[in-house]
Amino acid sequence: MKRISALIPTLVLFGALASLNGCTTFQRSTASGYALRDSESGMERGFSRDRKDAEREATMGQLGFADSRELSENEAEALENRIALRKAEKNLEGKREREQYFRNKPYLRSDLDRLEFLALDSFETRQRWLNAKGVSAGSSSHPPEIQSLIDINDITLGMTKQAVRDSWGEPELVEVSGNPLYGNERWRYTEQTSSTEGYQTQNRFVYFESGRVAGWESN
Repeated sequence: MKRISALIPTLVLFGALASLNGCTTFQRSTASGYALRDSESGMERGFSRDRKDAEREATMGQLGFADSRELSENEAEALENRIALRKAEKNLEGKREREQYFRNKPYLRSDLDRLEFLALDSFETRQRWLNAKGVSAGSSSHPPEIQSLIDINDITLGMTKQAVRDSWGEPELVEVSGNPLYGNERWRYTEQTSSTEGYQTQNRFVYFESGRVAGWESN
């Protein structure tokens, strides 16, 4: 039987989708590419500050940092990098540039890599950077630790969509949350399992945020 993991609370995305089929209710993360741009004018400044504080807390939660303790130096750096990344993502202009980034984002291994990519000044420069790094969206090659899971038909947090396909095959249903460009999806797989009452249908759901596995469940 495939391993079933509780979803990471701070990565939940699918408020509407997850209510289908009696699943757990999810709320969309403010760090999933949907947050509105901050307004800094007039009477809205106070609201903007509150929203920034809320987004900062949400980002801490996404990184697994409790807001009740002081962050270590490494944790504080990771938090600032993630906040800077979200700001850089919001500032992307042009459909071609956005598609280039979000298509390749799951294959960039860290926030620092993503920030380095977004700091480049043109589509062509970024494409050369991707080529030099050997980054290719949709590549079927996987790190050894991921390939070992694929070999036993298992999945893990952080897997790309291609890795899940290589492990479990094509999903029977793909549901998209928000703009498909952001890679926030729920995949459904169905299999027959034996029980004392005979064979029963089991649904397995895999949740993706930014093109990588955020969690999974079955019912």
